[in-house]
Amino acid sequence: MVSTAICVAVAATSAVQAQTFKPTGPALPVDVMSRDWGVWGARISPDGKHIAALAGIPGQNPVIRVWSTDDMSKTPTQFGSKSMRFTGFSFMNNSKLLVFANQPVAAGANSNWQSKAAIANLDGSSFLDISQDESSDARGDDRIIGFSLFNRLPKEENVVLMEIRRFSGTEIVRLNVNSGRQDRFARTGDNESFEWADNDGNIKLKGQLRAANGVYTQYVYFRENNNAEWKELAGLRRPINDRFNLSPVHVSKDNKSIYVLTNRDTNFNVLAKYDVATDTIGPPIAQNTEFDISSASFGSSTDEDALTQDPLRSFCWAGPSTECNYSDPVDKRIFNLLERALPGTNIAFGVRNGGANVLVTATAPNVPTTTYLLKNERQLIKVGSVLDGWDRTNLGPAEWVYYPARDGFQVPGILYLPPGYKKERDGRLPLVVMPHGGPWSRDNMDFDRSYWPQMFATRGFAVLQPQYRGTDDLGKALWKGGDNQWGAIMQDDKDDGAKWLVDQGIADPSRMMMYGYSYGGFAAAAAAARSGGRSEGLWQCAISGAPAIDLQRIATDWGESRLQRVNQGVTVGGWDPMTHLDQVKIPWLIFHGDYDRQADTIHSRTAAARMRQVNPNANFRYVEIPRMSHQLIQMYPEHKTQFLNLILDMTANNCGNISDKFDEPGLKTTMTKRASK
Repeated sequence: MVSTAICVAVAATSAVQAQTFKPTGPALPVDVMSRDWGVWGARISPDGKHIAALAGIPGQNPVIRVWSTDDMSKTPTQFGSKSMRFTGFSFMNNSKLLVFANQPVAAGANSNWQSKAAIANLDGSSFLDISQDESSDARGDDRIIGFSLFNRLPKEENVVLMEIRRFSGTEIVRLNVNSGRQDRFARTGDNESFEWADNDGNIKLKGQLRAANGVYTQYVYFRENNNAEWKELAGLRRPINDRFNLSPVHVSKDNKSIYVLTNRDTNFNVLAKYDVATDTIGPPIAQNTEFDISSASFGSSTDEDALTQDPLRSFCWAGPSTECNYSDPVDKRIFNLLERALPGTNIAFGVRNGGANVLVTATAPNVPTTTYLLKNERQLIKVGSVLDGWDRTNLGPAEWVYYPARDGFQVPGILYLPPGYKKERDGRLPLVVMPHGGPWSRDNMDFDRSYWPQMFATRGFAVLQPQYRGTDDLGKALWKGGDNQWGAIMQDDKDDGAKWLVDQGIADPSRMMMYGYSYGGFAAAAAAARSGGRSEGLWQCAISGAPAIDLQRIATDWGESRLQRVNQGVTVGGWDPMTHLDQVKIPWLIFHGDYDRQADTIHSRTAAARMRQVNPNANFRYVEIPRMSHQLIQMYPEHKTQFLNLILDMTANNCGNISDKFDEPGLKTTMTKRASK
């Protein structure tokens, strides 16, 4: 540790100290980042005649807008709610939407958002709440956690299968889209899950988690139709703690084959075919040597719902951004056309009417996700963007990088640089290392709708998003490398990313900070607690947003997911910052919403109380934000305004050498009654 500190100090003396670089564009303003997104979550109706999307309206909750694809020049219809925030929707048929919403509920320490679901006409003229359940206790085991569309049943015009997720298990109901009537169709226990149903409504696969002698195993059961008996498929049995993936994605129409994604025998997920008769998995039919196969689709552009045949239509892999291989000739032609029309973006599309109507999204780290309608493969019509007025001309570019950890492991990451920056000309930059949440999650090379990387990049910072060990969807070795290494090797990977950027001549070693949210907030807490030891001299300050800090609490409390407690809880261990708060030597800010039940607010309250006991003279501040939840989609603009200003205030006024050279004009910091001194 002494040697590391000396190396950092030596590097600091040779760094370029006087910095004159200014980004070529303006800083992304707080009031822009605080707004609800412009247009997002677009979907196209089964008949291709309508597009619907969520849209932000200043001063209101998000609304749903609906366009007619026959005439996109017409003003779309829209509808919303005064009390609920729409979070998503699905087309139930060509004239009805299943709308998902959240409503804040004040319940003392259990204050949270309640999931709601409703059936709506495309013009909003009818809005039928179907989430009322007088029979269940809002806090009991039968309470509703959420809703989703399980199967649209394309052969039935007025009935769909809806999934109701309860704490005690999952219920599938046949939902009449006109009357709202719900007839129970199937029900699982709290250790079961329905995995797949065909378009006739036959639930053919279910999973079951069972324990024996302390070992948890996931069993998979199959049946050819709803009247048949369930049969266990031993070849798809999976010991949970062996930590390999084995996920069914499709059952062939002849019931002879099940397509699965698995990394049982490989580092990366492959697509393979399981033979029901022989109970064996065959060789890969699709794979990528560098990234996980992430999805597969079946059918064709002339049979979009695979009602008659189900050939493999496409498969995709989770590279820096999602990329796909297309088998259907119409899909191939449309993809090539879109690549030429929207160069330098990551493209996704959904075909309707044999290619006559195609819903398109295009995105990049410096291109806000934008939705288009492609008409007859000739006319590309913009539907809307997450953020208008910002693009490559005023946002920072990003690149996918690999850097060596101290033990030689190659860690992937995304590096953002300010717009207009050239290393040879402009020298070293202040650096923000920004670890993602999860930690079983990942970042990608799409536009980041939190705005956090671009918030710093447009203010002249380099931003590194390390895909540290423990990151999912980038290979089994990287994922499992984080087991019980919280605050230890996982944290070293973040430190080593910063040191690598110093070696590259990009980062100024005297101006580096860490900001993270959720698990990223834990990482920032670890950076603060390690500043008196293993990471001494590396960071100027740390900012933890909604952190889960206490390792002992995390390992035993994963909220409403039993499987997560079993699967992920055993991997939580390592170096616990909660027991080393007396070693915090750098300025540290925590902010947390008091409606946060995901990374519960108790983590931050406990850390703040302990800091006052064991480190009363530390440069530390805790701010609790009333009625703010964990997820961005559940936050009001005023919540985002408050914590974005807190971040920029910390950076400008309380972050060591960074603050000496960084200023945020017109900064307005909103205080709360619960702000800690």
